[in-house]
Amino acid sequence: MNKSTHVQPLQKDILSFIDRLHKAGCAPRSIQRYAQYYAQDKGVNISVDVTPTKVITVFQEPIQQVILQDKNPPSVNLRQLVGTLNAMLTKQPYIASESYSGWMLCLANILLPPCYLILVGSTYVGVAIAAFLGLIAWLVQISFTGKRVVLIEFLVALIASFMVGLLASVIPNLPILALCISSIVLFIPGLTVTNALASLALNDFSSGIELLAQSALIVIKIFIGVVLGLSLSSQFSEYTLAISFINEIPLSLHILGLIGISIAIGIVFNASMTDILIGLPAAAIGMWGPHWFTTDWVVGTWISTMIITLYGLLAGRIRNIPALIYIIQGIIILVPGSRIIVGASETFYSTAILPIPNIGMSALLMFCSIVAGQIMVYSIFSERVFTGIGD
Repeated sequence: MNKSTHVQPLQKDILSFIDRLHKAGCAPRSIQRYAQYYAQDKGVNISVDVTPTKVITVFQEPIQQVILQDKNPPSVNLRQLVGTLNAMLTKQPYIASESYSGWMLCLANILLPPCYLILVGSTYVGVAIAAFLGLIAWLVQISFTGKRVVLIEFLVALIASFMVGLLASVIPNLPILALCISSIVLFIPGLTVTNALASLALNDFSSGIELLAQSALIVIKIFIGVVLGLSLSSQFSEYTLAISFINEIPLSLHILGLIGISIAIGIVFNASMTDILIGLPAAAIGMWGPHWFTTDWVVGTWISTMIITLYGLLAGRIRNIPALIYIIQGIIILVPGSRIIVGASETFYSTAILPIPNIGMSALLMFCSIVAGQIMVYSIFSERVFTGIGD
């Protein structure tokens, strides 16, 4: 919705540039910086105020004009982000980015839940069932579009939890809650929460509060879906929810799981295969870094975040594309998004899902460590050492 009756062609071009960045999931602060650079290059002076659902653009010269645009909450599209910024640098017309085929997206959704279980530890039967749950998640996503998209997280959690509850009555020692969480791992807003805290730390309160509210709504939909699904399945079958943690996955398979989840995340976020492979070191640091560098996992998370962010800045500078392309793979694996759901489930059901004590408090401390690490690297290196689009 534009609060304006007339937009000049040059203004329309600038607004289209901002819109592509917003739809691609670019951070609000970065959109402001890129938009001002783009406009100045065309001889236009603007100021931009960006939130996840609104963009206010003020054209100051030659004619002052204020344009307010309502936006849908963005999703991450890395190839669109790269294409938009490359067009800005090369001063070439923007060419719409390619997307992966439906079969590739289906495969990525099927791959995510079992790879998640491989990384956190589970049984072989649980890993096989998790792949089936990934298929359910994909079918729900393609069935509910448009205005019905708000139901996706709830329905995936509900259907998957109901199916897991029924299977638990005939398969002994099934990791019920871990399977429920694996089915919705794609929707857990760990990265959104981290970005919200980072926005608040940078005094961007409107974006930070809005991102936190969106994250809270998603968590509520997921949690209610899991609870209702398990409750409904208990009406048709009997099973034991509280079982001891069982891990049949050897360490050697963790590497394959990490590669699988990194490729799946990259496909879902529409990253090129080259960028996915370059981002694998960041994913490895996000997975094992907190245990490599120190025995204190809080300090280890802080150090890992700084290394991931620094790696992203370096790779982005070398390839002349945004650092987010490479940082996102490491941060998504590092962020304890699943711990929000895990902690809530453990509190509600009074049973441990993973062998981590006080998982709710550990999630909060990890979020704080991640935000502190990102702010430190950006404040020290981004402006002084790494200039240009790689920031």
